[in-house]
Amino acid sequence: MGGVEAGSLLTGLRYFNSLAAFRKEDPIMWGRVPATFAALFAAGLFAAVGFASDEDGVPTPPGPPGGTEQVAGTGSLTTLFASNNQFAGNTFDVENIGALPITISSFDVNCTTGSTTTFTIYWRTGTALGFESAAAGWNVMGVDSNVTCNGTNIPTPVAIGGFTINPGEVIGMYVDLTSYPSASLAYTNGGPTTFMNSEISVTTLHGKGNPAFTGANFFPRQWNGTIFYDIVPVELESFSAGE
Repeated sequence: MGGVEAGSLLTGLRYFNSLAAFRKEDPIMWGRVPATFAALFAAGLFAAVGFASDEDGVPTPPGPPGGTEQVAGTGSLTTLFASNNQFAGNTFDVENIGALPITISSFDVNCTTGSTTTFTIYWRTGTALGFESAAAGWNVMGVDSNVTCNGTNIPTPVAIGGFTINPGEVIGMYVDLTSYPSASLAYTNGGPTTFMNSEISVTTLHGKGNPAFTGANFFPRQWNGTIFYDIVPVELESFSAGE
């Protein structure tokens, strides 16, 4: 088909967003395009997938302009806000049980009224259970040093996110009130308990003392909080229609 695989062509199109940009940025590949496009037009491919035309009258792949974040929807999952205990942290597992990736955008936590506090959220691949006492294998998802706790059993926003969990993945998480005792992280005795919706599940594990990792462990304890997330669409990267 003109010497260029349709999969490679459309991958280039997706990267450059339009044929005009493709032609400008990759003239060598563009030189191999016309015969391929004639065949694709003849097969009715672009009409079938609804390609529009750009200012040069050439087809533009569907979707938002380059650089626009694509989000299929948003969601959230709350465990509970019913504290009867408190200290400096909690560990729990998060699993993506849906069909699409999700990207965590922020959290709500349950913390006692105090001065401005700092939260650090850690993550690791696989369960947190059995790894709550050592920092090895954990990664920092983010730090929010400007959290003002709203009081026990009242959600307090924590601006940490940007972490993507793919379908089927289990991620261990550790929410640490790093500036303890500026305030305390409020949680609930009991568990482990699994909370879920159609996209994610959260299984509560430990309560934690201070400092992070080496502080005392209390099991089982239920993290009080909410995870907010975006649902990420799966894009068509490429396809093969033969040579």
